[in-house]
This record gives sequence, C-alpha cells and structure tokens, in this order.
Amino acid sequence: SAITAAVEELKRLNILDSQDKLTSVGVAISKLPDFGSLAMSKSVLSALNQHNCGRDLIALSAILGVLNTSSVLKAIPDSMKRSEGDFMSLLNVMNEILLIRKSVPARQFRLSKVCQAKKLMAILHVLKQALRRYV
Repeated sequence: SAITAAVEELKRLNILDSQDKLTSVGVAISKLPDFGSLAMSKSVLSALNQHNCGRDLIALSAILGVLNTSSVLKAIPDSMKRSEGDFMSLLNVMNEILLIRKSVPARQFRLSKVCQAKKLMAILHVLKQALRRYV
C-alpha cells in the first residue's frame, strides 16, 4: 500500500527506525518549518548542522515557495543578478532585503520603499510573501 511504501521510504531516509519511531534526524526535521518536501527539509537540516549555511537555505526556501520562477528572475535587475546562477541571484535579493530590514527599527521598515530603491517593484508581491514565510 501507499502507506507502507511511505513508511519504508522514511526508514530508508533515517527518519524512522525499525520500530517506526522517529530517529534523532526525524525529531530534528519535525522541528523545522515545512519546506514543501522531505528532500528540502533534509537539505536544510544538513546545512544547519554540517555546513553552517542553513540561513541561506531558509531564505531561498522562503522565496522559492511563493514564486513563479521565470517571471521573477526576469524582473530582477542585472545589478542584483549573480554569475553563479539563478539561486544565487534569488539569495542575493533576499539577503539585501533582510539586511535592510535588520538595520532599521521594525516599524520603519517599508518593503515597498526598499523595492523601489532596488528596482524590484515588479516582484514586490512575491517578496512580501517570501518575507512572511521567512519570519
């Protein structure tokens, strides 16, 4: 059945043990926000625990969860695009906005003003959703 197959997959991924109990990996994943897939959750966990780049993955996940990739990528100004690829361009956009948000008092932060200054008004609605998911 589909449930048996799912349980076997969770065991294969070291999320459940042979008694169908959560492993330490399973417990750790259960404490993370929902990233939309088990693969993404395991990647974030690995990034947090082993590679010290979990914050970047969480920022990327926040924006990837709410965008129509091709239209958003086209709307990013060349000055914010990265030669390393689309994910790095998206991460750059998120990091710029998060840095500005962190550097001003919360009540003074206006995403629309940041987007206007950074030429990101075309994707303001997407960034608004991404920031809600990021928090």
